[in-house]
Amino acid sequence: MNNASNQYWEERKDILYYQVARVLVERIGKKARSIIDVGSAGCPYVDWFDFIPHRASVDLKRPYEAPGVHSFTGDFLAWEPDRHYDIVTCMQVLEHVPPAREFAQKLLSIGNVVVVSVPYKWPKGKTKSHVHDPVDEAKMLDWFGREPNFSYICTEVLAPVDRLIQVYERFPDKWAALNRRDSIINNLNATRLAS
Repeated sequence: MNNASNQYWEERKDILYYQVARVLVERIGKKARSIIDVGSAGCPYVDWFDFIPHRASVDLKRPYEAPGVHSFTGDFLAWEPDRHYDIVTCMQVLEHVPPAREFAQKLLSIGNVVVVSVPYKWPKGKTKSHVHDPVDEAKMLDWFGREPNFSYICTEVLAPVDRLIQVYERFPDKWAALNRRDSIINNLNATRLAS
C-alpha cells in the first residue's frame, strides 16, 4: 500500500460503520469461499476476512493490493468478474457514482450477499465528490430495485454523521439482527432437506 493509501486508511480506520460491516461479513461469511470489495480506495477491508480463501479488490484507481488479494484496476461497470462471489462489499462508493442504479444492479449480479454502506441523509454539497446526496432508504430502493434483507443506521462517534448499511441476499426474508438471520437460514436449509 502506498503512503497516500496508508494516510487515507489511517484517518478512517476507527470509523464505526467499518466495525458494523466487519461483524456482518464475519458472521454471514463463515462458510464463504470468495469475497470482493468494490471501490476500496486502497483500504484493507478484505484483510479482515483472511479465513475466506479467495479475496479480491476492484477500484477505478487504487484497488487494495496485498499478498493473497487479487487486485483489479478499472471501471467496475466495464469490468468482467472472474467468478461469482459469495460476498460483495461496497463501502461509501454509490454516492460518488453517476449511474448508481446500474452500479447497484451489477453489485447484486456478481455476488450472493452484498453489504453496502452510504452516507445517510448527508446534505447536498456537504462532500463535493458526492453526486447523490442526500441518500436515504428510498434512493437505495430505487437503485437496488428491492428492499434490503437488513438495514442499519450507524451514528458515528468521531463525527456527527450517520451512515446507512444494508445487506442484500438471494432470499426475500428480512432480518433485524444476525441471530434472526441464523434462524431464517436454518429454516431454509431444513425446507430444502425435506423436499
